[in-house]
Amino acid sequence: MTSGGPKRLRLAKMGRSDGSTGATSHRHHSRGKNVASEKNRAWKSRLALSADRQTFLLAAIGAVLLWMALPPLDVAPLAWVGPCFWCALIGRSQPLKTREYLILAGVGFAFWMAALHWLRLPHWATSFGWVALSFYLAWYLPCFIGFSRIAVHLCRIPIPAAAATIWAGLEVARAHLLTGFTMASLAHTQYRWLSLIQVADLVGTYGVGWVMILVSGCLYLAAQRMAEFHRAGAYQRSNEVSSDAISAKKLTRYVLAAGRPLMAAGVVLGAVVVYGHYRLVVHAATPQTSTVRVALIQGSQDIRLEDGEEKRERIHRHYLELAFLAARQYRDLDLMVWPETVYGGLLIDADSHPAVPPEWRAKGKTDHEFVDQLVAAKRSSQAAMERLASQLASRLILGVETVAYTGSGIRYYNSAAFVGKCSTDEVFPKSANGGATNRRDSISVSPGASEGATHHSSETKGYCYLGRYDKMHLVMFGEYVPFADEFPPMRYLTPLSTNTTPGKVPKAFSVRGVRFCPNICFESVIPHLIRQQILELRKHGTEPDVLVNLTNDGWFWGSSELDMHLICGVFRAVETRKPFLIAANTGFSAVIDATGRILSQGPRRDVAILVTEVGKSDFHSWYLDYGIIPNTIFVSAVVLVVAVEILLRAIDRFWKRLPKSKGTTRQG
Repeated sequence: MTSGGPKRLRLAKMGRSDGSTGATSHRHHSRGKNVASEKNRAWKSRLALSADRQTFLLAAIGAVLLWMALPPLDVAPLAWVGPCFWCALIGRSQPLKTREYLILAGVGFAFWMAALHWLRLPHWATSFGWVALSFYLAWYLPCFIGFSRIAVHLCRIPIPAAAATIWAGLEVARAHLLTGFTMASLAHTQYRWLSLIQVADLVGTYGVGWVMILVSGCLYLAAQRMAEFHRAGAYQRSNEVSSDAISAKKLTRYVLAAGRPLMAAGVVLGAVVVYGHYRLVVHAATPQTSTVRVALIQGSQDIRLEDGEEKRERIHRHYLELAFLAARQYRDLDLMVWPETVYGGLLIDADSHPAVPPEWRAKGKTDHEFVDQLVAAKRSSQAAMERLASQLASRLILGVETVAYTGSGIRYYNSAAFVGKCSTDEVFPKSANGGATNRRDSISVSPGASEGATHHSSETKGYCYLGRYDKMHLVMFGEYVPFADEFPPMRYLTPLSTNTTPGKVPKAFSVRGVRFCPNICFESVIPHLIRQQILELRKHGTEPDVLVNLTNDGWFWGSSELDMHLICGVFRAVETRKPFLIAANTGFSAVIDATGRILSQGPRRDVAILVTEVGKSDFHSWYLDYGIIPNTIFVSAVVLVVAVEILLRAIDRFWKRLPKSKGTTRQG
């Protein structure tokens, strides 16, 4: 009894001691766990990005990937991935603040500065245009994100459809506003994927961009739902199902969550590619008739604005050598095409009653003497072209500068002059500017002025200057200064000495029954311009069979501008379903068929002579006839989304002004 009592007491004390020790240990463990969780939360908070940083990171990654997909890197698959990061900003539940939209504009500005770096090359003053254009284009990214968020969060439109439609609408707007600019479009990254871009004959280049953004939006949705699925971790925490059941459940959730947008993307992309294959097969089975053999002359002469007459003469001699080389190497050429403004002589033209310059009268000379001298200069400039065609034994389309004496003064044009066979070739429409045929001068002359006017007829061997096309869509600050006539000091903003005057009508040059429609320089960048020119000629019953672009990209010193300009020609060929020929100084001259396939291409900053045969074809384009429909739909969608936002904001302000009323908040 006595000995067992102390023992039990000691055991009881030990039990109490062990119990208190266990409780103390539990408290220490809980405290340690809390400390660990606090450290974990602090670590996560350090990793978590602020809204501003998240916006910048997502926007910048998308912009970098798109830049890499464009020339000069040309990694085309990245163009499908880049917009996914922008879709993440569109789908974000928290509203974007004004500061974040400014961040988006900053990212857009950096993207365009990098993409259009070649604008600084022609002259130091063009750097101002580089910055100004990049600043203007920068705002399309925040507009895309903001308008898409309105469509998604207010109109409840799925991200892929909303983002794709807003993107296409903004690209249509970009092609029209401030004279228009479509270089570095999203669709341009895919110019080598012929089966994809064939859909441009239905919905234009903008429609190809619509497809790409739709697919990117679907990829984003699939990735987002898979991320949510993994974060949930419901299957790992389940103890009531077997591993086989877990796998089946995972697979089912994966198919339902991620499979739907992927299937939607696959259906749309598959339909577009199947259509593209069909159109390629149709084109292959469509024969060309009345083919014409054409030589595209590509020289390599870099250009600067400060170049003088000596450089002009050197360029002319350079192209003369190449043209005579082509005539020797390739027999039976029907047509030679020289690039923009490389022909050294000026083409002189005049109205029926040209204004006499005051300095002429100041010399004491009569108006008749001025007109006589003008007629002689006009016929001399035409005769020089005719002699050249005779020596080359080929018709010519020459890039030339035109000086026209009109009733309101002297006008300067950037022209494509056509020298053809006097008896068979024609220029349409005949009543247009520059369309007066050779030997039929509209200005009245004195009797003695006609002497010697036909002395060169035996030298031309049947070749006549038949007319010209004047460039209709001019480059702002590159060919003209806006409002310079009303405010002459505006001219000092650029190194331009004169303003170029825009042409009024398109022209078609007929060569053995095949009609060639010229366009000059960046006119090929504007889809609706080329489409309208063809439709205008169709009204006169002279729809062209072949499009030909005369360009002088020597201003850009072999940069990625050459690639971007070439790609525009690829899409104009598909949209119109007409062969597209390019004669470019320093490159890239190219022969592009009606499917956008580049059959031959000149080198970068080197000489080349590209010879091809083109003719008539019955390959038809729906976009050429009805392209205004998809363009209007895309733009209308953007306008509608903006109108919805404005209306809802007005309703919010109205309800907030009412006494004792509670306004509802919306996401923006």
